[in-house]
Amino acid sequence: MRPEISVVMPIYNGQMYLKEAIESILSQTFSDFEFIIINDGSTDRSEEVVKSYKDERIVYLDNGRNLGLSKSFNVGIKTARGTYIARMDADDVADPRRFEKQLAYFKAHPKISILGTAVITTDETGRAGKIIRKPKEHWLIKWQSLLSIPLFHPTVMTRAETLKQNPFDENLHNSEDYELWSRLLFTTPAKFANLKEGLLKYRAFPQSFTQNLKTEKREASAIN
Repeated sequence: MRPEISVVMPIYNGQMYLKEAIESILSQTFSDFEFIIINDGSTDRSEEVVKSYKDERIVYLDNGRNLGLSKSFNVGIKTARGTYIARMDADDVADPRRFEKQLAYFKAHPKISILGTAVITTDETGRAGKIIRKPKEHWLIKWQSLLSIPLFHPTVMTRAETLKQNPFDENLHNSEDYELWSRLLFTTPAKFANLKEGLLKYRAFPQSFTQNLKTEKREASAIN
């Protein structure tokens, strides 16, 4: 039977926080989903962690080697059977009512195609920090996109056909999400929105992946 939501989560050497991320999805109050986890060539214990769960909603895919985030997401999008596709990162923690609240918004706003939420920052120990919000309305999101990323990527849920018709650009690295949202905002009729509620604990600390991008990768992201 077709699930309502397909959750897509690539992992690459994510064992440190992976258990928390998986359990935050499996414990959602809205339970009609498939959880597509793509192992993108991990060399740590990520596969062992995923396979320790026997939940039938988990769909485990193994790339066999490291293909990169954009290609891994596209693998998950092609596999997805749900009416909606939700993003998730392997080091974040979803609020138990994230899917319930995002789905309710979609049902009440049929013209919206892409929906993000606010986030609650956490440090490496999981201690909560401040809530950070992005613009709520489409036109403000469009303006924001000219200056910076207008969505918190791990919070995004979309109508499935939006991503199936507009996949990630596999030639890009580090900024593939920003390019996709910009492309959708300026070349398609897709409408965006952000919820003001912090429905994801977002890890942001000095040793995180984003903070440790090498200079050349930061430059590549800016060019993209």
